[in-house]
Amino acid sequence: MSEHPSEHQKLLEELDRRMAEATDVTARAELAALRERLTSPEVANMARELERSRPRDRDNLALEFHDPLLPAMLTTTACVIASAVCVFAVFGAFESARASLAGLEVNLWVTAAFSGAFSAAFTAVSFMRCFSVRFDTVGMVSRISGARWKHLRTGAMPWPNIRSMKERSDDRVLEVRAAGGAVYEIPMRVANYPILQQHLENMVRLYGDRVT
Repeated sequence: MSEHPSEHQKLLEELDRRMAEATDVTARAELAALRERLTSPEVANMARELERSRPRDRDNLALEFHDPLLPAMLTTTACVIASAVCVFAVFGAFESARASLAGLEVNLWVTAAFSGAFSAAFTAVSFMRCFSVRFDTVGMVSRISGARWKHLRTGAMPWPNIRSMKERSDDRVLEVRAAGGAVYEIPMRVANYPILQQHLENMVRLYGDRVT
């Protein structure tokens, strides 16, 4: 009994079909270049590994991108400093509960408690996302949390509906246009933006107009 085709095989079959239907030489060349990239040994090996490692969830493979509430470097640095102060204060408090700091007498147990609280707070903040977008084999879904990106247009878009994309340099937003005139916007400051951009470019080459 033959196995069901993998998502990678389905994508290659879709590319072959579109290459056969393409009447424009430039479009056919772009599709051929995309197919060559997708059949490279590295991509083929990665596809096989994904199929073997997640046989039950192969239809739910997804990529997620997000814009954190605060820069990752800031939250990481603050968390490390607060944790270091907490550990130092705890060890010092076992010898003496009070210490002199810049001419002020401080209670090391209180200092340890506040430092630990700050470390936990910055850890929690690092998981807060102002904007997130999820890519899977079907399409993309974007969401907004908070007021930073409330002006952006978000929602769900199946990949066959994608038509074009354009970067707006004035406000650093990626504009993705879908069939019927629908527009979805993604801030270019999301983590791993180059990967997101490359994936969308591939989908535009496959289903939509040329990248502008």
